[in-house]
Amino acid sequence: MEKSLQKNEKEKVINSHQILNLNNNQSGIQVNKLEKKFKSGYGIEDINFIVKPGKVFGYLGPNGAGKSTTIRSLMGFIKPDKGSSLIETKGVEELTTYDSWKDKDDTQKLIGYVPGEIAFPENMNGVNLLKMIFKLRNMTDWEQVKKYIYYWEFDPNMKIKKMSKGMKQKLALVIAWMHNPDIIILDEPTTGLDPLMQEKFVSLVKKSKAEGKAIIMSSHIFSEIEKTCDTVAIIKKGKIVSLIDVKDIHYNDEKTYEVKFQNKVDNILKESKLWKVDLIDEKTAMVVVENKNINQFLEVVTSLKAEFLKEHPLDLEQYFMKYYENEISTVVKDNIEKFDNNIKPTAKHKAKLEFIKRSYRKMSTLWLFLTILPIAMLSILFITMYTKGTFDLDPALNGKSLVETQMKIKATLNQVMNMMFFGNLGFLLPVVFIIVTSGSIVSGEVEKGTMVNMLTTSLTRKSVIITKLTSFISLIGLGTLLQYIVSIIFIQAFKIQEYIDLSTFAVKFLGLFLLLFLIGSIGFMSSCYFNRSVYALSLVGVIVIVSWVLTIAAKADESLKPLKYISINTLFDYEGAKASDLSTFLGQYLFMALAGTGLFVGSYFVFTKKDLPL
Repeated sequence: MEKSLQKNEKEKVINSHQILNLNNNQSGIQVNKLEKKFKSGYGIEDINFIVKPGKVFGYLGPNGAGKSTTIRSLMGFIKPDKGSSLIETKGVEELTTYDSWKDKDDTQKLIGYVPGEIAFPENMNGVNLLKMIFKLRNMTDWEQVKKYIYYWEFDPNMKIKKMSKGMKQKLALVIAWMHNPDIIILDEPTTGLDPLMQEKFVSLVKKSKAEGKAIIMSSHIFSEIEKTCDTVAIIKKGKIVSLIDVKDIHYNDEKTYEVKFQNKVDNILKESKLWKVDLIDEKTAMVVVENKNINQFLEVVTSLKAEFLKEHPLDLEQYFMKYYENEISTVVKDNIEKFDNNIKPTAKHKAKLEFIKRSYRKMSTLWLFLTILPIAMLSILFITMYTKGTFDLDPALNGKSLVETQMKIKATLNQVMNMMFFGNLGFLLPVVFIIVTSGSIVSGEVEKGTMVNMLTTSLTRKSVIITKLTSFISLIGLGTLLQYIVSIIFIQAFKIQEYIDLSTFAVKFLGLFLLLFLIGSIGFMSSCYFNRSVYALSLVGVIVIVSWVLTIAAKADESLKPLKYISINTLFDYEGAKASDLSTFLGQYLFMALAGTGLFVGSYFVFTKKDLPL
């Protein structure tokens, strides 16, 4: 059987190289020596097949074999390195042949397509999406759309983000068929559908085949491939290793029988060279017999008093497994074995330590950039001022008295410090880190699905949120502390400490940290509450921007001065904060510390009690 099937395969592969022209009165698909390689080394090579009208072409292979790469080439989403794929469709008067890549703008709107990974705009509802596509395709018959909505028995008025996987799949199938295309390309089309809907899908494909449509279907469900496809290609490591008619799998030169006897399986059956015997138990055997030897087999079975005889026809799944059974690529196997040699049991506390390291790594790049940048700019500014003689006290050099020179240096330094740390750069750059990081620190993990994976390990919700919280706060504090330390180093190095009130300078840095701490707590709470990072990021971003605008407006016009009291920036008055006057900052500092702490603690309870999406 195997030899006869392989012979048929070779003939069909040869024919697919030679017969690459469709009839002049038909539409269809032809792929000729298609090749696409990626930097990873994976891709497709020498892919050849044709799909005529009224035929369904099945494409089988495991993940990574090259199915989706072939389909993406056919759709014109990627440019092949070699070869071609042609789409031929019926026009008003004649057939038109398109190259999938060169004519992609024409072909993509003509093909009915279901992608392997469905991604719809989630804030739309299904009907609005269908109407949008209806208009973009310049369709005129809305009844055609309704027909498929009713066929799939689902309500498209629901918002897409609330749809189940199966409902989204139905929506994708409606979009693929609604414009009555001649060519339909389906990549895992029944993912998420229940068995009843899978049967309806099979019926729809058969109906479309009868209407003369050319269909390519990639699927992992062997039964639906067998029910719908005329030809099946098996792809392995980017190459088609088998191209065969489905009917040839059933009508083969060998048959497999299951036989059960009243007594033990006799040696006459086991020792015969006319068939192959595999024992299931002492009374039951599986026998593979060539068609020419079936009569002799039946005579022996009858003479040995068989209780039960059943034929097991070869199916597509068995045929497919011949090419993939017990196989692991050498590269993958070597890598796995190498990894296994290095792996060691991990204690529970070490697993948590690894998660802490991961949390810091995820935030470290942005934090370094937004911390090092202001420090570098401060260094450049101090060195430039020093080289230009800004700190020189010799009255002869600037034509002013010693007192006037000292007052000028003091005013310049205060202006620089306020600008660098408590004005634009020192405040805005850390705020960028806070907005971006806090907006995704928790919700980003939930949105991507990594949070669910983490919670299936030794980590708990409490350990996850505490780790995220402490690492985030510590980076805010460390960034502020580094700026303070670098400033003190320069002040001491240039011997200008007499012009700066160091205690007030420290108080201002404390205020800067507390304001960033409060903003961070707002962002962290948003990230714990929302399951999508865009919502959390938007909320904290809007609060910061509005507060900044209100503060500027209050300073620009005396009549707008009350606006500053609804801005969180007002809680830190870097110009009025003096160590000698606690009343100017103590109340605001306490409020920021308590409010920030309250929001961070609240975030803990919000996250530990919330429902996580699938």
